Amino acid sequence: MSVPYQGTLALLRELVSSPDLESLVTAALEGALRLIPGAQAGSVLLRQGNFYRFVAMRGHNIPLPRYSLSLEDELRWYGASLEDALLARPNIVQVRPELSGLVAQDRQTLHQIYWSLNVPIPLNGKVEAWLCLDRLEAAPFSSEALPLAQELGSSLGVVLQTLKERQNTQARLEREERLARVLGILSTFRETELLWQSLPHLILEILGEERAVTLRRVGDELRVFAAVNWDEALGLTVPRGKGVSWLALEERTVQMVRMDDPRLHLNVVTDHVDFAAFVPVQDAHGEGFGVVVAYSKYPFEPEDAAVLESFGRGVGQVLARLEAQAAQERELARLQTLTHISQRLTAAQTTEELLQWIVQEALEQTKASTSLVTLYRPKDDVLEVVAAAGHAAEQAAGTRHPRGKGLAWRVLEQRDTLYLSDASIESSAVFTSGSRVKAAYLGVPLGDPEGRTVGVLSVDTAGTGGTIQLQDRYALEALAKVAGVMLSRLQALEQAYQQTDNYRALVQMSNDLEMLDDPQAMAQRAIETLLSLTGLHAGGVFRFVAGSEDPQSGHLELQVRHGRYGLGELLSHLDTLPVRIGEGFMGKALATGQTQLLDDYQTWEGAWPRFKNLALRTAVTTPLQVRGQPHGALTLASFHHKVAISDENISLLEAVARRLERAWERVRHLEEITRTREDALRALGLGLELRDLETKGHTDRVVALSEALGRRLGFDDLEGLRMGAYLHDLGKLAIPDSILLKPGTLTDAEWRIMQSHCDIGFGMLENLGFLSQTARNIVRYHHERIDGSGYPFGLTRDEIPLEARLFAVVDVYDALLQSRPYKAAWSQQDALRELRKQAGDTLDARIVQEFIALIGEQVRNRA
Repeated sequence: MSVPYQGTLALLRELVSSPDLESLVTAALEGALRLIPGAQAGSVLLRQGNFYRFVAMRGHNIPLPRYSLSLEDELRWYGASLEDALLARPNIVQVRPELSGLVAQDRQTLHQIYWSLNVPIPLNGKVEAWLCLDRLEAAPFSSEALPLAQELGSSLGVVLQTLKERQNTQARLEREERLARVLGILSTFRETELLWQSLPHLILEILGEERAVTLRRVGDELRVFAAVNWDEALGLTVPRGKGVSWLALEERTVQMVRMDDPRLHLNVVTDHVDFAAFVPVQDAHGEGFGVVVAYSKYPFEPEDAAVLESFGRGVGQVLARLEAQAAQERELARLQTLTHISQRLTAAQTTEELLQWIVQEALEQTKASTSLVTLYRPKDDVLEVVAAAGHAAEQAAGTRHPRGKGLAWRVLEQRDTLYLSDASIESSAVFTSGSRVKAAYLGVPLGDPEGRTVGVLSVDTAGTGGTIQLQDRYALEALAKVAGVMLSRLQALEQAYQQTDNYRALVQMSNDLEMLDDPQAMAQRAIETLLSLTGLHAGGVFRFVAGSEDPQSGHLELQVRHGRYGLGELLSHLDTLPVRIGEGFMGKALATGQTQLLDDYQTWEGAWPRFKNLALRTAVTTPLQVRGQPHGALTLASFHHKVAISDENISLLEAVARRLERAWERVRHLEEITRTREDALRALGLGLELRDLETKGHTDRVVALSEALGRRLGFDDLEGLRMGAYLHDLGKLAIPDSILLKPGTLTDAEWRIMQSHCDIGFGMLENLGFLSQTARNIVRYHHERIDGSGYPFGLTRDEIPLEARLFAVVDVYDALLQSRPYKAAWSQQDALRELRKQAGDTLDARIVQEFIALIGEQVRNRA
């Protein structure tokens, strides 16, 4: 082997141990100057994105350039094609200084170069580095220089590939380690606002960059909520559909772009940032909360995308949890307020008395200076102040405000709460005292049981100044909800006293409907009475079925029908009737939410021939809405002759429609109540978990395992299993802390008290009618053991209810897996081994066998 090639091998052995790319190519330059005959000076450039920066220069009299050269610059100096460069072919050229790519000043001070031997080092389809060897004498390079350079360039590519892979592996491991650390930090947050403020710091912790911002979704905008090293961006907004931020959020993927991307809406004005990564923040269901953006001088690697997507999902999950907790707290506060208010207002006997109590209660709940109830008078299209309390109450009572005058109009028209920190800057605000002063305003809509907004309940601080707190909004909304319902009930009651004779049949129908739970049965009964009161011949309830492609189009589905003289059968011809919302008789009712009346179908310009042939004459329909969405229509009709329909008839029809809507609402609400009840029991179980110093998550784990095991065993009452698991240690509420939390061994007397928690818990549940016997049995017998060694009764084998035997296996298993003050946590393998040991002795063998099989399946599924 020749001496030059031996030198090349020695150089490569030296290069393999280089700590990074810059050290590698610098050492390669120095070695090449030693090995390549005729090489007297040189430089090496390393790719950075689409440009090349100088890493080292030897034998020249200028400082290392701080600017970059383009690929085109390098190819001109190389003197050959990109295809040649990608094949690692070195090339010797006679130098023309103007092709060097250097700035004019550097070209002037540079030693004269006669020949340049350029060695491209390709990697993964790109020229990763350029090794430029220069000859400062007129004599050209010797013939052996080119093959040596060829050998050196090819070998450098291999070494470069090895080092890059090593660096990529190290970088990936570091990214994953930083991600794990950040995800651990995320789990510690308890406040939503603090988390949003921290997100720029957390993403920089992962990426090691220096600049980032958080954009939080507010309606149809993304607002810059927090920033690191870009405070000028705070408060800036991005409208929906604009910029890369919305693209990342809507496509649910990380977007990595250059800062010259024309799609950018917010741009960083700086010479030190060339790239940006937009990370969508969303929960497990794809609900978008916002975007975190990191900026970098260098391009992001493809491997960064997976890490950043995990970060975005992790943040979304934490935000979803925090928002759910906040919503639960708000709901609890609202329910407490509702209970208090209901007790106060229920005693009111007249509308006037009720209204006065409402405004007084509003002042007590919010500590504002003025409270008003304003009702809408549709006949005159005005808002009238019907009750007032506090500052300037006497001047305000009885005032009437035309449309557009007064903040209450905005509340009424938007049907939503309005809060203003300073109402004095609003031109539409009315100050009854005559003095326009800085004052906070809070107005909430008053709704009746049918969901219509009938007025506004408002408070302000015009008399005292100051602000209205966030919790005051929840209190006022709760008060308005109760007040609206009670006000409507009282008004309806007063009207009923005036019309008792006319609505005797309606009262009977109302009583009948109250006894019915099924909306269709209620509709059947209601239609019978309506036909009797109106003189119409047939009636039915139709459900609107929206089309799959166009939700504005669909058809009607006849759910209930009834008719006199056998005419109800004619309504079946309306079944599957095509309908478009906003068009036709039914369509207009669904679109406007208003009753539609046809005095004579035969003369109506939109009549269908087939219905005219049925001798359809008078028709009236009122839309049915459930949770603000079109549900269908309640329709009455006459055949063969017209029937006069009075305003009272229409009001009656609409009242029945609203009752049916509430029935459908109630069906849905009962489903929600069932979920809420289980959530409440879970919360109680978690509270017991905290008091008993149970390992966090014990309640949720035993509930999930009990239900899974019950399903595997074919147990009928899975809900009872869940409820019993939530409440199994309820009786420990009555156990003194001195016993429950005692670190040492209990005395015999203390142990008897501890054992009593099963009976105590059972007694606490005795009057809860919604709990099944399954749940009660778990609470009472879950510490019984089949060999009679358990408590409280020492039952054996089948004397112990199946559900208690089932739960005992789950409870023992989870206890073994968790650490306690008196023991360390067991491994899953050891815990299962202990269950096998106790099977047939203290625990039911068949249940243990099925439970171990269940755990095995779960382990395999996770794998």
